[in-house]
Amino acid sequence: MNNPKVRSFIGRNGSWLFAGAGCLVLWVLMGLFGNGISLRSLIDNAYTASFLAIAGLAQMLVVTTGRGAIDLSIPGMITLGAYTCMGLCNGSNAMILPALLVVVLEGIVVGCLNSSMVIYLKIPAIIATMAMNYMIVTATMLIDHNFNVFTIPSALKGVATYRVAGIPVILVLVILLAVLVHFLLSSTAYGKSLLSMGQNQEAARLAGVPIVKTEMVTYIAASVLSGIAGALISARVTGAYLGMGDNYQMESIACIVVGGTLMSGGRANTTGTLVGSLFLYLIISCMQLMGANAGIQSVVKGALIIIVLLIGASENTKKRENKYKKTTA
Repeated sequence: MNNPKVRSFIGRNGSWLFAGAGCLVLWVLMGLFGNGISLRSLIDNAYTASFLAIAGLAQMLVVTTGRGAIDLSIPGMITLGAYTCMGLCNGSNAMILPALLVVVLEGIVVGCLNSSMVIYLKIPAIIATMAMNYMIVTATMLIDHNFNVFTIPSALKGVATYRVAGIPVILVLVILLAVLVHFLLSSTAYGKSLLSMGQNQEAARLAGVPIVKTEMVTYIAASVLSGIAGALISARVTGAYLGMGDNYQMESIACIVVGGTLMSGGRANTTGTLVGSLFLYLIISCMQLMGANAGIQSVVKGALIIIVLLIGASENTKKRENKYKKTTA
């Protein structure tokens, strides 16, 4: 490609562009092994992936802070959010808003604790959030028998499952959420502070970036999003159960990496997170149609993720080499 703008765009978005191409290939394969290629099957997979995308956006924010930060408390917050929302609602639509407010408060508390351990106690984020996840799981187990968590409010179930002209409402809401997150990262002081501290925290500090405030807000936002994701997931699966967030731990990381977010921090990609989430679920759907067992599904999913990352990384490497040549010329 001789067009510099095209090369630059691919250099910034190589990972999720190849993942997007992979989505199209997997969709075609599903049609060949299933009942034919249909838009409905793609929408159905996008619907399922939308719940992962919420957790992925939460993980993306934390990873962007840099220094290898990963939030391992997201699975626990998903489960706690589900139990809290279902338990307090007890099937009542009138209790949805108060229950969600409690979920938000829980997210604020967990986010403050996570960020305080990372900022003030200097505990690595992966260790601090893993310990927090154990505490959240224990708290959820303590309230397990005190709530009715299998009676779903009809309004919340409608948000999680209702479709308009065949398009799931939750899918539209998640896209709007991604647009909001993209706006915050690209057009606000918070977003610029987050990206700069992820690239080089010391340089950002010297430049006057409010490091502590930015990092604390980020962990709080991630925990709140995870709790809300749990409430929506429980409405979809008609109840809350222990460990319901466990599947989202590694997949929330995988979808953002496939989507082009740097694990070293300083670069986030909201569009890529959406594409990465869909990519992962299309892999699962395609393998299921082929009759592959769970072990083979995991191996194939891991291999395809590695291939996408290698292709995207090659583009980023070329970009860094060209930049280095220009600075040393």
